[in-house]
Amino acid sequence: MKTITERASAYLARVPASISGPRAQAAAARAALALVRGFGLSEPEALPLLTRWNAACQPPWQEKELRHLLRTAAASTERPAGYLLEAQRPQGAEAGNRPDRPDRPHKTHASSQSPAAAPAPAAPALPEAGATAPAPAEDIGWLREMWPEFHPLTREDIRAVAEQRGLLPDAVDLAHRHGFLRVAQVQGHRCLVITEGTFAQVRRLDGKPLEKADGSRIQTRNLSGSQGAFIGQGWLGETTHVLLVEDAVGLLEGLAAMLLVDTPHAWSILAATGASARFARDSGLLERLRGREVHLLPDTDEAGLDAGATWLADLRAAGVQAAVHLLPAPCKDLGEVLQLPEADRQPILESLFSRLS
Repeated sequence: MKTITERASAYLARVPASISGPRAQAAAARAALALVRGFGLSEPEALPLLTRWNAACQPPWQEKELRHLLRTAAASTERPAGYLLEAQRPQGAEAGNRPDRPDRPHKTHASSQSPAAAPAPAAPALPEAGATAPAPAEDIGWLREMWPEFHPLTREDIRAVAEQRGLLPDAVDLAHRHGFLRVAQVQGHRCLVITEGTFAQVRRLDGKPLEKADGSRIQTRNLSGSQGAFIGQGWLGETTHVLLVEDAVGLLEGLAAMLLVDTPHAWSILAATGASARFARDSGLLERLRGREVHLLPDTDEAGLDAGATWLADLRAAGVQAAVHLLPAPCKDLGEVLQLPEADRQPILESLFSRLS
């Protein structure tokens, strides 16, 4: 069994360091609050732990500032004394108790609103695209408070995204106007954000990779605390036909494809945030899809085909009319179709949407 100091140390190791900005002091104050109020540590016990945490802060706090944070936290009545002692249990504790993890107020970013200003989290806190957060929603909402501030795209941004992805600028602009696209500073780079509700995925606007915690490179990352299996739900409205594609960027690709083809029905686009997305994580969406035709267009790799089969089974079990459609070889996804020369692309799209209709 871990000691209280060991539990507090493990807890603090999972709290992102404060980064210079309007939320920096709040982040440091909450770290101090967890130590002296949450775990009931004295100032001499808490100071070494807070000092280690402080080493990653940008800029680091001076010792006198750390002591002031601890003393202020000790006098606070914001949280009851010992609130983390029972709420946090070490791994291997009796069934039903959770392992040590930070406890923070839940806060979400609605896609139709500008999120509150907040500094970007450090690189180690950013999971890979498609990664599933291990903690329940009520436990990781505090991570979204650390998201960077989102801003609207400029006209130049819209053109750059369209050119880079091989999409119509109108498709990018439409997604932007509906709040699904924003820009933010992540790891010191200007990044495109694909977002809805509690989900946000980023990629550099210049097309270059982001860095992972181990120094390797990755093209796409989900911001810490991102949750959501399917995005694009703000478009559902009263449409009778829905196209469900794979990966967040598929939201743009699906819209761009339909703008290139005349269809007899009004369509909505949904995008699974990854092949691991499941309706079990968004049962309310199944209810909203009843009475509509849902057409699944998974990627044609093993993970995508497995996902498509699972989605189809879940939809039909819920009484939703659904069907799976596959792209012709060698195209793996809709994005590859859109990159083809027009003479090769259009017959595929015409055939695809005539089958979907």
